[in-house]
Amino acid sequence: MLASPDDYWRYTKTKNIPGMWLCGLVVLAALCILAQPVAAAEDTAADATENKAVNTLSPAVAEKPQTSTDKQAEADKVETLPEVSVKDKRVIEDSGINRTLPITTITSDQLQRSQPSNIFDAVRSAPGVSINGGPRPSGMSFNIRGYADNEDVLVKVDGVPKGFEKYRMGGTFIEPELLKSIEIQRGPQIASGSGSLGGTVIANTKDAEDFLRPGQKYGAKAKFGYGNNSDEYSRSYLLFARPDERVDILYNYSNRDANNITLGDGSKLANSAMQSVSHLLKFSLFPTEDLQLVTSIVKFEDSGLQQYDVNSATPGFFGYVIRSVDDLTWSETLKYNPNRWVNLKAIVGAGHSDVQDFVPPGLSNVVNQADPAGCVGIVYTPDPSQTNRCKGNATDTYNFKTRTVDVSNEMIFAEKGFFNASLLTGYQYNYSHRDVTRVFDNPVLSPVGGFNPAVPSGTKTFHALYLQSKLEIGQVSVIPGYRIDKYKVEAEGGTLRLLSPFGQASEIEFKQETWSLGLAYDFFDRKDPEKLTLYSNYGQGFRPPLIDEYFTQGPFGFCRSPFMPTQGRPSQICGDYYKPQLSESTEAGVSYQNPHLLGSDVWFSGKLNFYHIHTSRLLSSLGEDDGRVTQDGWERRNGVEIESFLQYKGWYARAGYSRIKGEIVTGHQDLVSAPLFTAPGNAFNINIGTELTKNLDVNLTYRRVSDRDIIVSGNGTLTSPYRFGVQDGYELWNVGARWKASEQVTFRLIGENLKNELYNLDGTFGGIGLFAPGRNVKFMVDLTY
Repeated sequence: MLASPDDYWRYTKTKNIPGMWLCGLVVLAALCILAQPVAAAEDTAADATENKAVNTLSPAVAEKPQTSTDKQAEADKVETLPEVSVKDKRVIEDSGINRTLPITTITSDQLQRSQPSNIFDAVRSAPGVSINGGPRPSGMSFNIRGYADNEDVLVKVDGVPKGFEKYRMGGTFIEPELLKSIEIQRGPQIASGSGSLGGTVIANTKDAEDFLRPGQKYGAKAKFGYGNNSDEYSRSYLLFARPDERVDILYNYSNRDANNITLGDGSKLANSAMQSVSHLLKFSLFPTEDLQLVTSIVKFEDSGLQQYDVNSATPGFFGYVIRSVDDLTWSETLKYNPNRWVNLKAIVGAGHSDVQDFVPPGLSNVVNQADPAGCVGIVYTPDPSQTNRCKGNATDTYNFKTRTVDVSNEMIFAEKGFFNASLLTGYQYNYSHRDVTRVFDNPVLSPVGGFNPAVPSGTKTFHALYLQSKLEIGQVSVIPGYRIDKYKVEAEGGTLRLLSPFGQASEIEFKQETWSLGLAYDFFDRKDPEKLTLYSNYGQGFRPPLIDEYFTQGPFGFCRSPFMPTQGRPSQICGDYYKPQLSESTEAGVSYQNPHLLGSDVWFSGKLNFYHIHTSRLLSSLGEDDGRVTQDGWERRNGVEIESFLQYKGWYARAGYSRIKGEIVTGHQDLVSAPLFTAPGNAFNINIGTELTKNLDVNLTYRRVSDRDIIVSGNGTLTSPYRFGVQDGYELWNVGARWKASEQVTFRLIGENLKNELYNLDGTFGGIGLFAPGRNVKFMVDLTY
């Protein structure tokens, strides 16, 4: 018998976590068979993850044909990199700032400096972005512009959407060690995919070309790290090769093993230990200079004792579970760009997210209350004939599978300098299936088929077509867009038995059209490296109801008394009462970019953005008013976002600020408006760094977050009004240093939360969150071969 939560954690650490060792052996064999003798490389620069684009006329390039991606990158540099002379040796770092769209990219340079422990830590500095829940990654979710639900923010890994629905749990399982860049799109974009009212997070994994030096055929890299806060040990082993000039191969294995997190007051956060394993396998083929084919497989595994409700501000309030996570993403990407009429990108992918919660009796009263005294397993020892007394262990299983197709093509009709015209067209398909079961060791007490009516199984499928044109006439740009989505949501399993007696439909179909329009005016000629741009964007978005919302029955359903005293469904399942939630966003701003600010060698890029968002038909507002089914709740948001980047010789500074205010009206006749309690505190971030010598650089980061309103009690009705409190703001200081001891050895030292501040993370549903980690000092060594 395992007597305590600590016993359960020690038990999980003895488990053998399966991995992709076979894939690693395949890569090793390929390296041995295909690798050619390595030509002596004249360039002894550091590996490509730390190299930056130097604007000189150096002819040294990797031995790989130019791809359509390279062509597009060169085209982008015309608008982003300054014009410099042959003698100008400045290293130009990517600012990551889109001049006219609310898009920020966390670059490879930034990821290397911060060495984040999870993807959420990597994006905290982006304007308009905050994190809910935590501090374990499985308990975190993205909050973009106050949209805090998992389904409000779409996450893609190498172009494949990830989807996971589980009550009070995050659903983004990505190891940051595998990532090259992270693009954050704030608000819905025509080509990103439907449902993302808050925005989209696009994670792109590493390629072999990110590490290969000119003339290099194969190589390897090992990274070892230690963090003192939770005694976290991290290991990463990377193999990369170019056995032929048209073939790139990469395999990366990473794992993390950490104990409980130490808080700012020196106490431990119970059951916050973690044990995770990640793999990345990637093949890139370049049959011609116009064609690129990429296969990517990303796998993540995690296990350990966790809170049932990983977002709760009260550790252990809902009990604990022994949780295991198995997440896999597979994608095939084709890029083909033979001429200006064809710039094709096609992604076919699939994946799964499997979560299993193992719950002995009494470990979590929400899942499996303690059995009566006298139970040994499923046997009631005082009277073994009573087979319905002892449930035994409970096992909750959540299996999510997804398939996707995403094809787009950009046609360039005119490139005349003064007049340019292009058209982007695309098709998207996504299939997601959710299978949820709960079973007990005792089959007599297990639900039939493991069915839990509050958490139904089902599938969701959509097809979408979109087009977006771009017209540039002189210094004016006009970018209209249109998208149509067709959805189908189907119930499965035990839910069919609940619907059938009442003749209620088990399939729901709908279509939704959305429009967008972008306008921009450049004050200077397009060829001028100095750019001052005024812009405005309008966009529509929607979020379809979840399977949970359409087909749930029980305490989370709205189609029962008292929510619907006369219009409630006999099955107590809402079904097509729900309509998609809608949003309209309008934003305007100004951006400025100058490679020689005030005639100096200062490279500057910055943007100021204002936005207003109105969200209608809130799904949470479904109810009854005067005998009518209504869903007329709404939210409004007003915000400002500022981001800038400055570089002077070996110095750089990156800063961001975001502020958001708003209100929510639920729409029920006896409910009143309230402040937008999902809005995070105002945030200011600045990161400053410099190269002290060729082999030594340091950086300093400061983050200030203001107080935020939180719900202390109440449900917003006249009889139980919201009572608000305040979550205190906080400030954090982080530092980092990198010393390149030789071409093969690099050391990194990183200090996080140096003041050891005790502060709360943002909680879900407008509440206060768990305490965040205290001071953490991380030491890492990279060994490159």
